Amino acid sequence: MWRSLLFMPVLEERFLAKAAERGADAIVLDLEASIAIHRKEEARAALPPAIARLHAAGQDVLVRINALWRPALSDLEYAVRTGVRAIVVPLCESPAQIAAIDAIVGELEAEKSLPGGSVRIVPIIETARGVRDADSILRASDRAVGVGFGIDDYLTDMQALPSRELLTVTALSMAEAARAAGVAPLIVPESLTNLTDLDAFEAAAVRGRQMGSEGGFAAHPGQIERLNKVFTPTDEELAAAERLVAAARQGQKAGKGAVRHEGRMVELPIVLRAERLLERARRYR
Repeated sequence: MWRSLLFMPVLEERFLAKAAERGADAIVLDLEASIAIHRKEEARAALPPAIARLHAAGQDVLVRINALWRPALSDLEYAVRTGVRAIVVPLCESPAQIAAIDAIVGELEAEKSLPGGSVRIVPIIETARGVRDADSILRASDRAVGVGFGIDDYLTDMQALPSRELLTVTALSMAEAARAAGVAPLIVPESLTNLTDLDAFEAAAVRGRQMGSEGGFAAHPGQIERLNKVFTPTDEELAAAERLVAAARQGQKAGKGAVRHEGRMVELPIVLRAERLLERARRYR
């Protein structure tokens, strides 16, 4: 899974030229918010060469399409192709949206001789309705691999003021829905529009990781380093996890279901957490 996903306007050559050097696990080529309405067709035409360029550089590529329906259909014709790992779907409010995207992507995979299921889906939930229906949205397609939280649209829809309490509670509910559906939360409870207070962004990423998130989106390269830092297990965490797993294995050999280790009782759920931490670290090191 991706620790950091950087949104990038597909029409900005000065950004694309350095995209693979930014350190992001994935680049999200954007056809939605960063593209003016009168330039949508231009952006679609620019998408295939941008995908090929980044793919050739070894960069994971996702594409954010426009909200349904007609613009999204046009976007998918250009976006489903070799080199694209997933379609990022904004403003998800119902499982029907994801089911429709799934079916269209499947048709396009077949037409273009791509392996079935190779293009995944990452919904972004950005409204009160979407939050309420997150569980069914994330279960609507086997292609769903992660989920994001569009904070500014959510606050607008809620007619709410930004607050740490509101965003934390909502982000946690989405993280729970994601885990229940077998989907990775890619959630940082902080607005992406805050491009200057990177310490606040990093602190929010820490809160995201504490609630089970595996990564987050970025709107500026400066946010990438903070995301990679927070969502990469530290050497100290890895060493502690390795000691714990070793102690548990020794206990198992002795026929014990639980062992005392470094002042605490270690049982199966704690061992599983440590093993998952080690597995995650192997992806990034």
